[in-house]
Amino acid sequence: MKRLALCLLYVCAGRLPVAAHVLDQYLQVAQIAIAPSGAHIELRLIPGVQVAERVCALIDADGDGQITTAEEQAYARRALQDVALEVDGRRAPLALTGVQFPSRREMNEGIGAIRLDLAAGAALDAAGEHQLYFRNDHLPELGVYLVNALVPTTSDIKISGQARDPLQREMRLSFHVAPADTRGLRPWTGMLTLCLCLALFFSRWKHLRQYSRRCFRRLSKRTYPVKIFCRR
Repeated sequence: MKRLALCLLYVCAGRLPVAAHVLDQYLQVAQIAIAPSGAHIELRLIPGVQVAERVCALIDADGDGQITTAEEQAYARRALQDVALEVDGRRAPLALTGVQFPSRREMNEGIGAIRLDLAAGAALDAAGEHQLYFRNDHLPELGVYLVNALVPTTSDIKISGQARDPLQREMRLSFHVAPADTRGLRPWTGMLTLCLCLALFFSRWKHLRQYSRRCFRRLSKRTYPVKIFCRR
């Protein structure tokens, strides 16, 4: 019983800092997806209740209490300038491909997330080992950061390593791209293996059938003593 109580106390203690920083900090979550056509980043910015007004004031540039579409776009471009992406040591310019803002009420309640979709046109289809570097410098005085890489949607790209800094403001992602002459073969590997097994099975089917017939004939020729039970 004492051990159970200690475990519960440890769990509750571990959750307290998370709840605290959600209220008084600016949670920024980056998800990186890599594909042969380039890299895509979904950046979600979630202000806590205690900093929501400060974030809204940054978005509402003229201070009239109303956030317009133009002000949203301006803030999105500012956040874009604070994000850096490099591929194999060369800077990869990012472009805004989608912007979505919650209502001011949702942000003040701590349930609204600003969503920015970013894309880099750098081609990632060259065979071999590659490295991607990401860094988020948006509002470090308020921000708390998370960054992660999504599983590639194609088997031609394999992630081999992920390294983050302690604050998760930056990440180095290592990945391997398969050579062009091997692409397209993997989906057929299972089918080719199955066809090969079937071919081997049918090539031996005639011998197996003859063997089973011989065994059946031998069994049918055998005689077994018959015991007759008589009632006395």
